[in-house]
Amino acid sequence: MTEPQYAPERLIPVVAAVIEREGRFLGARRTEPEALRGLWEFPGGKTEPGEDDVAALIRECREELGVEIAVGDPVGPEYVSPNGRFLVRTYRAELLDGEPAAIENHDEVRWFAPGTPEVRDVPWLEGDLAILDVLDAEAAPGTRVA
Repeated sequence: MTEPQYAPERLIPVVAAVIEREGRFLGARRTEPEALRGLWEFPGGKTEPGEDDVAALIRECREELGVEIAVGDPVGPEYVSPNGRFLVRTYRAELLDGEPAAIENHDEVRWFAPGTPEVRDVPWLEGDLAILDVLDAEAAPGTRVA
């Protein structure tokens, strides 16, 4: 078994949500920082000290989108951000209450159907491309990828 190329204890943990509804998932377009402005992502954010992934993801979706979610299973691989500062873990989430809105750190939210060209027509954060690959594979008939 090979050792990871990063030291997880030095990375800032970040969580992201694949919020699903009626066969579609939610994407959000970033407004900051400048280097990421205009890129699409799965909503989420940094965990606070002492906060677990589930609590962080619920808090971040409430703050950034104005919604309540239930956090489900992990989806896709965890990954280190291109700048080497963040370790991102992505989870499935169910929308419990509210309609997602671009409240904080985003200027647009949109529902996407996995496996369709419209998903790849917008620029996504580099790390989220692996999550999109999983969602696209699941959308193919007869498949479900962990």
